[in-house]
Amino acid sequence: MSMMPIRRCLPFVLLLLTACASGPRVQRTERLAVPLAEQVDVELRLTQRQIRVAYDVSNAGGAAAMQVAATPGGVAGGSFAGGAAAGLIGALIDTAVTAHRGNVAKERERPIHANTADLPIDEMIQRSFDALDRKQFAENLVLKKLDQAEADDASAKRLGPGSNILVLDPTYSVSYDDSFFAYVLNVRLVDRTKDAKGRITSKERYRQSIQYVLPQSGSPGGVRWSDLTSAQWRQVLETATGETVAMLNYDIGAYPSEAQPQRRYGNMIVLLDQERGERAWVRTGWSLLSVPVSQLKAKK
Repeated sequence: MSMMPIRRCLPFVLLLLTACASGPRVQRTERLAVPLAEQVDVELRLTQRQIRVAYDVSNAGGAAAMQVAATPGGVAGGSFAGGAAAGLIGALIDTAVTAHRGNVAKERERPIHANTADLPIDEMIQRSFDALDRKQFAENLVLKKLDQAEADDASAKRLGPGSNILVLDPTYSVSYDDSFFAYVLNVRLVDRTKDAKGRITSKERYRQSIQYVLPQSGSPGGVRWSDLTSAQWRQVLETATGETVAMLNYDIGAYPSEAQPQRRYGNMIVLLDQERGERAWVRTGWSLLSVPVSQLKAKK
């Protein structure tokens, strides 16, 4: 298994809740005919073993230091040497901040890992794909469980040619501020061809980030993530994995329009795809999310 980067499992939804945008743009590379084929090979890439606390790499120190260096009266009056010194200081600050975030995340993970040690998370995720709709994908679905990232297999020349390859990459984490849990299923449909030199080229025909977001207030009994029992975490994971597969079944044959109703979710404008009881499926330019209806607001 490849080494885990410092940037740990940061779901796109973290950006969704903190960034501003004028409005989403629905992107599709092509309209897919369903079923996709008589046979679809499914690569389920399980590279995560435990629930993580997500944190991002700090870059505030470097940006602030360079801004100071570039201003009159800054380090060495904005000279090259002053800029280099400021950049080094900023990098050291960012390294320390990132290390601190990592240590905090590890401490917050300890009780979660202890309470989920008996859960076969990989098996639970794999079982969820038994619900893939064969009428949408293919009557013959051949699932292969892998423990390497696609990029790792590509660099090691382990990828082979084929068409209609469905690549599934799930990740799951609690946000750094404990405000929500996110299960993210990154999906790609690719055709791979081999050239005369044996190199594999992938043509991407479909890409989607499907995300199930559960606020802390919506956890079983409203209990904190660190205090959830194994049974409660099983409930959360089974709901999340089941809903994301249902979303994938729907989305693979959908062709969404930018004319869908707009709502505000956090600081983002999203397109309301549909409401399903207490949950809503909404779109951004890069994802399809399942969020609580109660967290959607009218666009101002």
